[in-house]
Amino acid sequence: MSPCRKCTARCCRYIAFQIDAPKRKHDFENIRWYLAHRKVAVFIEKKKWFIEFITDCKYIGKDHSCTIYHKRPAICREHSSHDCEIDEASFSHECSFKTLEEFDVYLRNRRSKRRKRQ
Repeated sequence: MSPCRKCTARCCRYIAFQIDAPKRKHDFENIRWYLAHRKVAVFIEKKKWFIEFITDCKYIGKDHSCTIYHKRPAICREHSSHDCEIDEASFSHECSFKTLEEFDVYLRNRRSKRRKRQ
């Protein structure tokens, strides 16, 4: 049975873009600024950084199906059920930050590890 039958359209409820990995204090401050906004998250996956905007596609029906399925964008057509996020446990990130506070804890731990190495 196709996983789409029990799907809640998780892949249609956010957009994410790769961003440059932060290197300088200014870069980390920019990420803190992103996280100060509602429905914005940042995550690290395979050492690549992403910004995520939690926002539903306009074309999700009440039953979670696509209301423009036959005219959907190419990126939707290319999405495979093999890459599906329905199994949340297998779709986890190395690090994920939904709040400024979570990111600040990450930064404190990062600084602490750097000090111990020195």
